[in-house]
Amino acid sequence: MTRTSRSPKHHTRTKAAAPAGAVLHEATLDQALRHFTLDRHKSYTAQVEEALRAAIVRADLLPGTSLSEADIATTLGISRTPVRESLVLLADEQLVVVYPQVKTVVAPVRRSLIEEGRFVRSTLERANHAELAKKVTAAQLDILDALVADQSRATAAGDIGKFFRLDEALHRSMFEFAGRAHVWTILQGVKQHFDRVRWLLLSRVAYHARRAHDEHEAIIDRLRARDRKGLDEAVNHHINAITGHLQELQEHAPDIYFTD
Repeated sequence: MTRTSRSPKHHTRTKAAAPAGAVLHEATLDQALRHFTLDRHKSYTAQVEEALRAAIVRADLLPGTSLSEADIATTLGISRTPVRESLVLLADEQLVVVYPQVKTVVAPVRRSLIEEGRFVRSTLERANHAELAKKVTAAQLDILDALVADQSRATAAGDIGKFFRLDEALHRSMFEFAGRAHVWTILQGVKQHFDRVRWLLLSRVAYHARRAHDEHEAIIDRLRARDRKGLDEAVNHHINAITGHLQELQEHAPDIYFTD
């Protein structure tokens, strides 16, 4: 029988009544890892690390959740060795905390790492988009418009997962159109802690997706006008707005979710 982790009672305690759309929920291991498919020709450790990282970043496994090697191994149908190795790697990324001989838990979101992710993303995106404004084509703008329109439909449908994927596709496309696809790849490792906050905001703060969608529209409008100053201001506002909502998010989350 598949074993799933059980969340301690304090994981569902909030410091204040959460607004509509801000209900705290922790997935079971089965739910969090439901999309995992083992490729027996690739590294088991790398695959488990990727699956757990995705579940942590998208807030399926919330901060403070206990991660049992045995439960994960049973859920994925593999031995405990690659699970143990993947948890060590995730600890190096500060996504889990390992208490030797005691337990391993999902790490809280570190405010210092959020700020680091914000700084790197703001710096790279503002520089990239300034260059893109010089060369963006009508066909590329049509693609960006279509992605923003799809975001609007995802927001209306309450499909958080689809909105996030479209959000990523939009930002990735702007790097690709500027001829810097590799920079977007590099950015992934730096911004994963920032992405944890993005997921928590999408699932806990009802208006966050609508706000992000409107900011994307503003960015594309400035890009179309080749207004480099207005574009820089729009991108800066968009990225910094997430940390601006961090205090609101903290007010509706257990104390264990965040740390310095």
